[in-house]
Formats: sequence, C-alpha cells, structure tokens
Amino acid sequence: MTFALLCALLLGLTLPALAQENTWISPPARVQWQRDPTRLPPGKGLLFVPAMTSSRNEPRYKVFYEDRQVVSAPTGTGVLLAPGTYQVLIGSGTETQMIRKTVKIAEGHTALLEVDWAGLVINVIDESRTAVKESYEIFEDRYQQNYGVGFGIEEERGEAVKTWLLQPGNYTLVQVGDNIATTRKFSVELSPGELLQRNLVVKDNAFVGFHQPSILLGRAQETRKLKTQWILSGSPQFTSAKNTSQDLNSVSLSVQAFNRTTYNSSRHYATLRIIAEEGATREGHDSFRKSVDRLELRATYIRRLSRRLGPYVRGVVHTKLFTTDLRFETPRDFYKIRASGAVDTLAGVREVSLDPPFYPLQLRQGVGINSQLFRSFPLNTDLRFGWGARQTYVSDAYQLQGDPRTATSATELRQANSTGFEALLITDARLGRYISLDSEFDILLPQSSVASWVFSWENRWRIILTSFVNVDVVMNLNRPEPSQRKKTAAGVETSYLGLKGLEIRQQLLLRLSYIL
Repeated sequence: MTFALLCALLLGLTLPALAQENTWISPPARVQWQRDPTRLPPGKGLLFVPAMTSSRNEPRYKVFYEDRQVVSAPTGTGVLLAPGTYQVLIGSGTETQMIRKTVKIAEGHTALLEVDWAGLVINVIDESRTAVKESYEIFEDRYQQNYGVGFGIEEERGEAVKTWLLQPGNYTLVQVGDNIATTRKFSVELSPGELLQRNLVVKDNAFVGFHQPSILLGRAQETRKLKTQWILSGSPQFTSAKNTSQDLNSVSLSVQAFNRTTYNSSRHYATLRIIAEEGATREGHDSFRKSVDRLELRATYIRRLSRRLGPYVRGVVHTKLFTTDLRFETPRDFYKIRASGAVDTLAGVREVSLDPPFYPLQLRQGVGINSQLFRSFPLNTDLRFGWGARQTYVSDAYQLQGDPRTATSATELRQANSTGFEALLITDARLGRYISLDSEFDILLPQSSVASWVFSWENRWRIILTSFVNVDVVMNLNRPEPSQRKKTAAGVETSYLGLKGLEIRQQLLLRLSYIL
C-alpha cells in the first residue's frame, strides 16, 4: 500500500511537467539544450532558454547585467556569459509586461531555464479553414493590460504564426479597437509551462468562432508543410484601357480559377501560384467577344537564413489560351507588316487574326536576396533584389498600329531578351476592417538609360461586402521591352503620364467566390 501510494505521489509530481512539454511543438527543453551546438570555453557559462514552438515564431529574450542589456537572443538557443548574476526578460508585450527571472551563471556550467511561463498560438482562419490576414488584440484580465496586436498570416510570403509568451493567467481576445468590456470577445486560461493552440474564426470581419484545432501541432503530429488551395470566381466587370490613342469602356463577364500551393518549413519556403482567367465582352448590340484571356504561373523559392533575410529564386510564365481576333464593323483592306519588311495584304476582310494560342509567351526569372522590410499591422513590406532576366517568344504574332476601330495595319512582333538588375517590392496594407490593398512593383534595369527600363506595377484594392461578395478595384501599369511597346499608326510609341510605352489597365470587379 505504501509502495503504491509512493508511486502515485511520484506520478502526480512528474506527469504534469511532462504533460506540459507534450503540448509543445518543439522538443523537450533538455533535448533542445543537448542539440545546441554552443561549446563552453574557459571562463564562460551558458544560459539556455527553451522554445515552445520555433525560434522564428517567438519573441527574443533579453539578458541584463546591472541594468545594462548585454545580449538578446532567440528562444531555443544558448548564450555564453561571464560568471555572475543576470536578469533575464522573456515574453511578449513591453519590457514591464515580460517575465523577469534572476539567473546565476557559473563557469563551465549551463543554466537551463525552467519554463514556467505559458505559450499561446492563435491561427486566424475563415470558415473554409484558410489562413486570413485579420487582426485581434489580446488583454490580460486581472489588470486589463493590453499586450498588443496579433494577426493572421499571408502564407504566400512564408509568414509564420506569432507565438505569444505570457504570464500564466486569464486572457481575452477582442477585435482591434474594441474595449475589453465588449460582448464580442473570447477568453483563454493559460497554465505554467503549457502551449495552448486555438483557431480564431472570422467571417465578414467579425469573430464567429474560437476553438481548439482538430489536429494539434506537436512532436506527435508533424506540421502540415504542404498546402494547396483552389478558388473559383465569377464576376461581371467594367474594364477601362487607356493610352494616347484610345479610351475604351465595356461590360464583361469573366471566370477565374486560382490555385496556390505552398511548402513551408523552418528553413525552406516554396510557393506555386496559377491563375487562369477567361472572359467575354459585349459592346452595344454586338455579340460577345473574348475580352480576358490570361494564364499565369508564378513560382518562388526562399531559403531562410534568418527571420527576415534569405536568398530567393523565382520564375514567372505569362501567356494566353486562345487566338486573338480583330473584327471590323465594315469590310476593309488590312496589311500585315512582317519583321523582314514584307507586307501581306488582306483585301476586304471583316476579321483578322493577330496572334495564335499561347503567344506571345513571356518568361521572367530572378535570383537574389529576399528581405522583410516591415512587419506590423496594418502594413507589411518585402523587398527582393538581385539579377533578373526576361524573354518574350513570338510566333506569327502581330501588334496593332493605332485605334482598333480604325486601324488598317499590324506589325509583326520580334522576340526580346533582357537581363539586368531587378527589384521586386511587395506591399499589403489594411485600411480599416473592410478595405485592403495588395501591391507588387517589379522592375528590371537592363541599362542605365530610362528608356530601356521594364516594369510592371499591379495594385488591387479590395472592399469586402459579405463573406462571398467583394468589390475589387484593379489598376495595373505595365512597361514592356522596347520591341513590344505599342505604337500609333505613324509608328510612334504611345505614352502616358510622361513615360513612353506605359500601358494602363483598370478594372472594377464585383467578385463572387467559391472556395474548394
């Protein structure tokens, strides 16, 4: 009986600690310490602070000696210190809100910090279980302290969910700007040494659910590194295309298929994005004609060297699926001017084919450094810079000269190839709960001359109306290679906003989406 009681007491004392570490995504504290490559030199001791999730997910800890900060390091790593007594600050929030510990460092010994704080991971998702970039605020209940803003992730950029390291206790999540007294809130109780994972479900920018994930991420369950998502959309749209010689407006119907597949681990990030969009336009009493024809593949690989820096390799394929035809209201003579100078005369035609399926075929490649310039709510900015290349392949493809309504000739396109310094600036901003902006500026500088610069600038404003209806305002600026730029009937490059060869495409879309 005494032996059984002793076993029960021992189990009662040891199991809670083991159970707390079993909630972690990272290995147990002692395993992390044993894997740490730091070697103790003479005259030094080691301080090791374990991680519950991952070093890049958690806030860094700070070490002070006599009120002077001597080092800051990621959790899950050790730091070498001279013998003495130090203050260690761990956790989220301001320095006054962090967990403070006093640690004695002895020469030749390791101080393995006991994890008596709590961890909290909030996955912000929509009803289809897709990660969304929505925000929340977290308050401590007892003293009603605000620990800051957290937000969901943009998986396409390889972002990781933030881990809160907090004092054990009760906490409340509210929407950004709401008071802790609001009824639209969710609460959690955090225990010492425990990692708690929760899904925060958002619909129409409102919190509608808060629950434990069906599959907890931990050592027993591998994190799902490979994810794929399909989105099918249909929309009526108003399209406006402008340059110096034309100003066209039309009402169109289009269908878009979107796929994003990502692989995301602590060191490797890869994404493949496929967009196929097809649409038809009807002007006046005319029949429907092809207005949108786009197929694009984008692939990016990033090797993470640190939380904010790493080399990248990327590639883009841009083409279309169908023939481009030009129709006239009345028959006319039309001239196709070949690159050799020969002229093909088409007499009394009402329809002309300008290019075959899949052409022009545009390719872009780049290699360089990826850096996260800014990470916060409501602004995130990435910069990629390095060496880039662009190619345009053509096959019996022609570019119209002048206004489509009056044009009588088209010039054969030539293949183009450019290499040089490239930069890619990616920005997303959230202006309130219902408006967001995604922007991507991609530029290639083959030469120092501005006339040779090639760039594209894609901007999409999104205004959310309901969970499946939103308004998108798109404005894309594009400046292709000199040989691909549009010309007037007189052979002069079109220009806009003072830049030759600049093309602008605007769209207003009422988007209806269904997520598979």
